Amino acid sequence: MDTDERRYVSAGWQAFPARSGRYPDDVFLRATGVRLGIYEGKPEYDAQGRLHSFIIDRRTLEKVLPDLVAAVEADPKATAGALVAECGGTADLAKVAAALQADTWPEGDDPAEEAAAFAHHLLKYARIAVNSANGICWEFRGDFPLQPW
Repeated sequence: MDTDERRYVSAGWQAFPARSGRYPDDVFLRATGVRLGIYEGKPEYDAQGRLHSFIIDRRTLEKVLPDLVAAVEADPKATAGALVAECGGTADLAKVAAALQADTWPEGDDPAEEAAAFAHHLLKYARIAVNSANGICWEFRGDFPLQPW
C-alpha cells in the first residue's frame, strides 16, 4: 500500500515537524524500554523525498496500550527524566514533562522534548485506534540517522 492509499484509508492524518534530526519514537523507546511490537517498513522514496513508515497492527496495539499508558501517564516525571538522560542530560526537564501532557508540538529542536510530544500523540491516537478497532501508523520524512538497537 503506498502513501496515498494509506492516507485514503486512514481515520485521520496529522503532520508534526521533527526538527531534532532524531526519530522521536526511537528516543522514547530507548529511554523507557517499552516494547510496542512496531513493524518498521523499508524506507521509500516519492516525489517529496525519503519516507519511513512504522506500524502497530490492531491486535498488537490492544495488547501494548497499557504499557504505553503506563510509560506516558503513570509517572510523567520519571519518563521525562529518562528522556532527558537518553538525550545527554541537556534538555529542560520541565519542558519535557509538559510535552508529555500537552496536545501541542514543541517549537524547538530538542530531541527529548520531541520524543515526549510524540509519546503523548502516539497514546492519544492509539486510544482512538483501539476504540475503533484499528492499528496505528506513523511516518517520518527526511534523512534521519538510523539509531540501531
